[in-house]
Amino acid sequence: MVETQTSHRNLALDSLRGFSTILIVVYHTSFVSGYTVAHADSIGAYIDRLNIGVAIFFVLSGFLIFRPFAHSLIHGSPLPKTRPYYLKRAARILPGYWLALFVLAGLNALTIVNTSGFIRNVFIVHSFTEHNVFTGIRQAWTLAIEMSFYVVVPAFAYVFVRQTKRRDGPVSVSTLLKALSFLFIGTYVFRVVTHHSHFWFLNTAHLWLPSHMDTLALGMGLAVLVEAPASAKTLSKLKNFIANHTGAFVVSSVFVWLISANINMAIGLNKTEFHIDLLGHFLYGVASVLLVAPFCVDSQALLVKALSFRLFTWLGTISYGVYLWHMAFLGGNFAEKYMPYTENDGQVLLRFLVVLPASIAIASLSYYVLERPIMRAINNRFTLK
Repeated sequence: MVETQTSHRNLALDSLRGFSTILIVVYHTSFVSGYTVAHADSIGAYIDRLNIGVAIFFVLSGFLIFRPFAHSLIHGSPLPKTRPYYLKRAARILPGYWLALFVLAGLNALTIVNTSGFIRNVFIVHSFTEHNVFTGIRQAWTLAIEMSFYVVVPAFAYVFVRQTKRRDGPVSVSTLLKALSFLFIGTYVFRVVTHHSHFWFLNTAHLWLPSHMDTLALGMGLAVLVEAPASAKTLSKLKNFIANHTGAFVVSSVFVWLISANINMAIGLNKTEFHIDLLGHFLYGVASVLLVAPFCVDSQALLVKALSFRLFTWLGTISYGVYLWHMAFLGGNFAEKYMPYTENDGQVLLRFLVVLPASIAIASLSYYVLERPIMRAINNRFTLK
């Protein structure tokens, strides 16, 4: 979770990240146990849609990462310095990831194709090649998208300023929103083009940044909404409307998610028609932004206050480690050897009761012993300058 100089830390967003992680853990737990596929005609169709947790992650990331840049662009202040930005992003992602990768590889808990494939895993570029995309920490394909996003955000802001020729002044909110709309639409153009392409190197294009830029752009749009000046009356009214109707937005989010579970999207590893997959992706983005939006504005709703409860925010704080470690306890060589269950045995509850506490324990250790000290050292280095 990124703290910015433009606002205090939003505890409710930390809790949302923890909530999203739990969704992913339940999704993977049910799938690996075989429960999802066995009940595909009933509750399995809904459990399989819990992978919306990834879309929620991306909306949160788009909002938090872009917000300092949105503040600078809208208010005409200098853009965040690139070097501190990249170092802080690296400190947030790499130490915890490398610890999990090397420890799990040492325990023979990962699928590693070859040395070059492992090197791709180390630098989180494995999702660009079909033979390596689900090797190493299998769910880390989302991290490749995150890292790609981290790289391009400063470039986007810089190019934007250059193109508008207003280096020393503010950029209009409407111009920013138009640019984000272009990014949003560009995702669907990219998905259609790559789907109909026969080039082998595009086989994993649906797992690249351009295929998920729409969801990130929705989060970036929330950043623009929050940073918009009071003079932008339409956006101010929208912001107040969202703040005053938190419950309605959350209910709407759930409703859209329920629709996504009833459009015949693929269950498990099955494939579905492209247009259905595209519609499902769109619905995930809509549901995610509806859920996240009320927690980005200054809402005083009871739900927002409830999500600021310390236990929930703590879970969000260490959720990155939970995300990295949980799959090792669910399936694969390590799980088959040491865990009290076997693949496709249908034991969802047993798995969940083992996997979640174990992942939380290791994630906490990783965060407090390794990740937080490194992040604090990087932050202090640039704060003292």
